Amino acid sequence: MAEKKTWKGGRLGPFHLGKRYKNVGTNLGRLYAAHDVETGNAALVVMPSDHADLESWRVRATSQAEPPYLALEVEQAPASGRLPDLSNMLDLLTSAVERLEKNEEARAHLTGGSVSTWKRWVGRMKRLLRSPRGLLVAGLTALALCVLLLPRLLVDSTAPGNEGRASTGAGALEMPQPQAPTLVDLDPSDVPAITYPLPARPFSDQAKAPCFPKSGEVEINGGCWVALEKRPPCYENQAEHQGKCYMPVSAKSHEKKRREPHSVQP
Repeated sequence: MAEKKTWKGGRLGPFHLGKRYKNVGTNLGRLYAAHDVETGNAALVVMPSDHADLESWRVRATSQAEPPYLALEVEQAPASGRLPDLSNMLDLLTSAVERLEKNEEARAHLTGGSVSTWKRWVGRMKRLLRSPRGLLVAGLTALALCVLLLPRLLVDSTAPGNEGRASTGAGALEMPQPQAPTLVDLDPSDVPAITYPLPARPFSDQAKAPCFPKSGEVEINGGCWVALEKRPPCYENQAEHQGKCYMPVSAKSHEKKRREPHSVQP
């Protein structure tokens, strides 16, 4: 029989685990404070000691004071799912909450609201840079900056002073050099930051669905995005989602497209 792999903490499904709550009883398993890495919502995660009967359910519980109602919304269920298994799952989660009823730290965690995109991004960057993979990414980024900037620095150091330019003759008129349409300023002392996660809802100045597929736009979480050829790790002004780098489409571009006249077919 193959040896069972030991889980070493950190990411578990869509959740990033934080503090472990101890002294909750041996029959419950391991209980953690957690956050959803996509939405930032606070959560509790139970790793039961006996998971032989677990099935893949995803549900959402809602309670409203006015008008009063309770709801259990099923977002995902196994094809051959049985209600006793769903009931057992809810009983286990209920027991986890009951064990923490007098834990003020757990109450603050669950009622503190979701973590902002910025805090999730900073936390993700710190965790990545503490890992061997993060150090490798930072090293490769610094190396790439050196490769890109070294030829330019060498040329600037060997070129004569740029106070003036050589003319083709005594009275020749010097032709102006064309300027680039867009320039990117890179500071060799800075290492590009790790990409930010794709938000759960569009930015305030981002174009929203319906998008324009013929212009290369795709709809994700209600916003319009453009997928880039670059693969992760993405740059700091790009979002990472399912193995691709994306840039948000500006709302102004949609307003301009809607104002453009459309040709009428004869």
